[in-house]
Amino acid sequence: MPLTIEVKGSDTLVVAATGYGNKIGRPVNGFFESADLMSADRIVISDPSKMLTLSGLPPDFSTFHDLLDHLKSFIHKGKYKRTIFTGASGGAHTALLLGHLMKADYVVAFAPYPYVSRHELERQNDNSIESMKRVIDQLSKLSDDVKVYFDLNHLLQDWNGHTEYWVHVSRYRHCDLRRCRSLEGIDNLTIVTHPFASHAIAAELANTGRLSECFSFPYSSPAWYRRPIWHALMTMYAVRISLNQRRARGRG
Repeated sequence: MPLTIEVKGSDTLVVAATGYGNKIGRPVNGFFESADLMSADRIVISDPSKMLTLSGLPPDFSTFHDLLDHLKSFIHKGKYKRTIFTGASGGAHTALLLGHLMKADYVVAFAPYPYVSRHELERQNDNSIESMKRVIDQLSKLSDDVKVYFDLNHLLQDWNGHTEYWVHVSRYRHCDLRRCRSLEGIDNLTIVTHPFASHAIAAELANTGRLSECFSFPYSSPAWYRRPIWHALMTMYAVRISLNQRRARGRG
């Protein structure tokens, strides 16, 4: 189902948007368990079209604005004390966008794609313009009323006056880090770099028992992240991964 709701009587609502693999770094239930969010009410959004919900979620929501209205109504009726929007990869764009428009208390985004317009991808010299060509082509066909939501590095400059944005990214995954750097300087937005080399930063944090800390506000990086030996080891790991990827492309 593109949208599922679980109400448990909590005063906290978590709206989670999955990435292109229908995960948030790991399967949805595993993510909520590792994030210590199992007791919260939840809405899980999955867009099989990979259009970041901007073309709606048929058949229930034929447009993005239909989805937005539904979420506004649900949150208003629930009278929640705290709302958190979260997502990973493509789902992180959705989380940042919806959290901004809904004036969520917090947005926690993992390795987001902050911009998806062809113009901005070219301006940023982003290699995903080729790796995500089919998705970019489909997005470019959408109506102008949703194209204004493509590039969050511009949209979020106009802060909504309420939301705290926390963006988590692997320090040694340079393409992801570069994308996140486009969000620097935005009010109330903090970029947190972690000593990993994977796009699946949420999974890395879960595997090391650190994911739940991302939902304890304000977030504070653990001391072991700052140890020089850890950075040296992760740098070597990142170089090895990069070389392996290049060899694989060469064999292809």
